[in-house]
Amino acid sequence: MPYFIDSHELNDDPPSAIIAQKHLQDLKIQYRYNCRKLGYCFDEIRRIAFCLFEAPNRSCVEQLHKEEHANVPNHIIQVDSRIIDFFLKQIERQTETKKVDINSIATRPLITIMALSIESNELYSMAANERGAIQKDFKRLLVEYSDQFEGTIIKRDHYAAQVTFDSVSAAVNCALKMHKDFTPVIKNLEQQLFLKAGISGCFLSNNDSIEFQQAVKLAKRLCYVSTSKILITLEVRNLFQSESMKIVIKGNRIQSVSPDDVRFLTELMDYMEKHWQNQDLHASMLEGQLGCSKSQIYRRMKLIIGQSPNSFIKAYRLSRAKELLRNKSGNISEIAFDTGFSSPSYFSKCFQNEFGIKPSYYQLEF
Repeated sequence: MPYFIDSHELNDDPPSAIIAQKHLQDLKIQYRYNCRKLGYCFDEIRRIAFCLFEAPNRSCVEQLHKEEHANVPNHIIQVDSRIIDFFLKQIERQTETKKVDINSIATRPLITIMALSIESNELYSMAANERGAIQKDFKRLLVEYSDQFEGTIIKRDHYAAQVTFDSVSAAVNCALKMHKDFTPVIKNLEQQLFLKAGISGCFLSNNDSIEFQQAVKLAKRLCYVSTSKILITLEVRNLFQSESMKIVIKGNRIQSVSPDDVRFLTELMDYMEKHWQNQDLHASMLEGQLGCSKSQIYRRMKLIIGQSPNSFIKAYRLSRAKELLRNKSGNISEIAFDTGFSSPSYFSKCFQNEFGIKPSYYQLEF
């Protein structure tokens, strides 16, 4: 995307610190306009503030500024990408006293939620001692890195957890470290296991708020639909790169989801939560709910989730069946019908194909 520099001539009023705070407010809303703020600096001699954006066009930057600090005169120009390196070096030279933490100026604290899960269709076919070792290592790494990055574990079981952090950088770096250090744990196993993560965030007043509960649900959903990657919202990615300008995300370990895809995923998962027990549920029923054609739904689900609609519906039902079996919520036949399968035998076949264990044996495990 093109690059733009936004310059503000401050004169004697308002104070430069106020302008810096206004620029940092951009970080909270930049995702709405598909912008990414790369940096901010202030020329003390000429009293000019400069801000660098990556954006689809000039209009996106203008609209962002109108929302946050329209009262400050500004001049936006498109710049050659060759000068970007020079600009970023100037920002790095600023002293720490001139840098402002976005969390210190937010009207409400930023909370970032990371959901983790160990997944494999061969997990339950492993020997009990191997699974025990996996659980022990997962707990060890989770506790170690949650402490290191000052996270709070709000929920944990054998193969999954949710952790909150006071900054985006802490959450993303914790997920990266977990991913990196969990790999040696499983690389010598014959079974294919992987650790996946979902990260979301919100500004809130307390952990009982609706916003917090929605952010936790979104993190869990991102983790659920992820494969072996760290799946994060675009807002989280933009905030992370704004907070950690010297860190470059390499490879494909982290994948971001746009606000439009988050809305699609939310509508899809909300619909599934209400109708997954319906035996007649099939892919064509999603069209009216999601407002997309059959081909559009297929493309978007393959892109975001990596599954076709029918495959996703079956996998979702089996995941819910696994929860019911774990909680001893009925016998095999009852759970088969409760989860939308036409017969217990077909359910058992699908369950074993998905998780590598018969539902009756799985229920005995718990």
